[in-house]
Amino acid sequence: MNVKPADVVRALVYPVTDSGVLIPLLVFWLLTSFAIWGGLLGLFLVFLIVVPAVIRFQMIVLEARARGVRPATPDIGFFNWFGNAWTLFPFVIVIVLTWATVAAGRNFGTAWAILPVLFAAVFLPASVAVLAITHSPLQSLNPLALSRLWKTCGSTFWVATVVLIVASWLAAEATTLPSIWASLARLLLSFGFFSLVGSLIQPYGLIVDIDIPAPLEEDAAAKAADLDKVRTDILDHAYGFISRDNRAGGLKHVLDWIDKDPYPVAAWAWFFERMLRWENHGPAMFFAQHYLHDQLQHGEQAPAVKLMMRCRLVDEQFRPWPEDVPAATAAAEACANEELAAVLSQN
Repeated sequence: MNVKPADVVRALVYPVTDSGVLIPLLVFWLLTSFAIWGGLLGLFLVFLIVVPAVIRFQMIVLEARARGVRPATPDIGFFNWFGNAWTLFPFVIVIVLTWATVAAGRNFGTAWAILPVLFAAVFLPASVAVLAITHSPLQSLNPLALSRLWKTCGSTFWVATVVLIVASWLAAEATTLPSIWASLARLLLSFGFFSLVGSLIQPYGLIVDIDIPAPLEEDAAAKAADLDKVRTDILDHAYGFISRDNRAGGLKHVLDWIDKDPYPVAAWAWFFERMLRWENHGPAMFFAQHYLHDQLQHGEQAPAVKLMMRCRLVDEQFRPWPEDVPAATAAAEACANEELAAVLSQN
């Protein structure tokens, strides 16, 4: 799979061409500018209020671009350090990488500071991509998960590394500008980078859309909320079984509900996504075998290939049930995924 220069440019400028991203970006910039004028207290407020909102929204933009949809509009919940903790984890990663770069430069000279910069250029794009896919900070640090992402998307993902190096240099050069313009430049560069990462993984279909189809009734929102609550109760009950080493019982409880769910296709994806958030991904992989079987039974080849790629990103040992291997291999071949077909043929 090749990436066109025009696609890269569109991804980088997306934050200024979509009003749903541009307006929040400008709001963040104005808040930062006012804080800079406020001295030490202003900087403290930036850290307390603006930083979590910026980091969280950048991850939302990345995930939305990976899904091929518009990002959700930021609300008041974006301006706190609680809720959706996974969206804030890039802050920890950036702080550690920045500290390593500064420490290397101070202790060993400027030339040695290049090494952590190069490491960050390879590690950070893959880390935030895996984080958006799995919503798991641990997985975003897992070398196996990162290497699997590179193996899957490497033919185009190298662009993110190059762009990050250039963006880091431009951000450093921006220090010569007045502080308010320097902050705007850094926001544009960082949002462009996150948009690009999401756009680069979007063609591989590694993020599954789990939205519930909207009913025609006026109380659609209420019905969707009720359905979400029922699914959550089912999953909590199943987790109780699984946590007591009764995986079969827990999965049966979920599968029995899916047979009754008004939107079974969305239900499969919903339960799979929620199980991936558990610390132990074993049940999610076991459930994915059932999920894959259902897709293959219904001839959903492209979704089945996306599911297998997603599972192999989490666990490279993931395999379909033996009886599903021929259909899974045929699906991979039909989707021109020769690498996956070769892996499956080795079963």
